[in-house]
Amino acid sequence: MNKKTIAIILKLIPLVSTIISFIFIVLPYDSEIIKRIVGITTVLSFFGFVFFFIGKNLSKENKLIRVLGIFDWLATIYVILLYTIVIFSFGL
Repeated sequence: MNKKTIAIILKLIPLVSTIISFIFIVLPYDSEIIKRIVGITTVLSFFGFVFFFIGKNLSKENKLIRVLGIFDWLATIYVILLYTIVIFSFGL
């Protein structure tokens, strides 16, 4: 595998994790397995900015990497906003 492929795969991790966590949060099901999946995918989504810098270092001049980098930052913002809403919903 070359660096470009590895960078693309690393940059897709926060994007896919964000989608999976959102789907499991919205679903009406509640079990321990779903809670663990949501926790793991939320942490991976939160560290989207880390994947952004790793992917940027591996493949600097690729437009796909830049677009996926924007989605990595959006995944991080999603998690911050999600926890902000939870904090204000339940009180401080």
